[in-house]
Amino acid sequence: MDEKKFWRIVDAVRADAGDDFESRPLVLQKHLALFEPEEIQRFQQRYEALLLEANSWSLWGAAWLMNGGCSDDGFKYFRDWLISEGEETFKAALAKPDFLASLPRREYFELEAFGYAALKAYAAKGAGELDRDFKVEYAVTAGEEWEESDLPTLFPALSAKYPRN
Repeated sequence: MDEKKFWRIVDAVRADAGDDFESRPLVLQKHLALFEPEEIQRFQQRYEALLLEANSWSLWGAAWLMNGGCSDDGFKYFRDWLISEGEETFKAALAKPDFLASLPRREYFELEAFGYAALKAYAAKGAGELDRDFKVEYAVTAGEEWEESDLPTLFPALSAKYPRN
């Protein structure tokens, strides 16, 4: 699936879900249910490519600040949320993670179920199990690792918005 089509789907999901970001996974599943299994598979491949693209220490630092800490699983769920925010936010965050301070505060910035919507839509089609690229789970995080004490310098806007006690 080309990137433009992928982001059009995500944008439609965001529009349909409105302010209820927790409903995005189910809305995505419903959108994907309109496609043939092969197209759902291509969506998943693009999704996994974006998860890998966002697998950076700088974004992990942003997730750490925004969520008050962040495990490796939590970082995956943060990237699920970030993809669900759409192309503009995704690309701006990749370019400059401190940009995320411009988004409204919420209790947490994770959306694990968004990452499973394609699997559920594919299975609902009776197509069996969706092929997944498990290198997403084992990929080395890109960039320079940070210490928690480095985060205020690296991300001043996020550190101001989400201070650590």
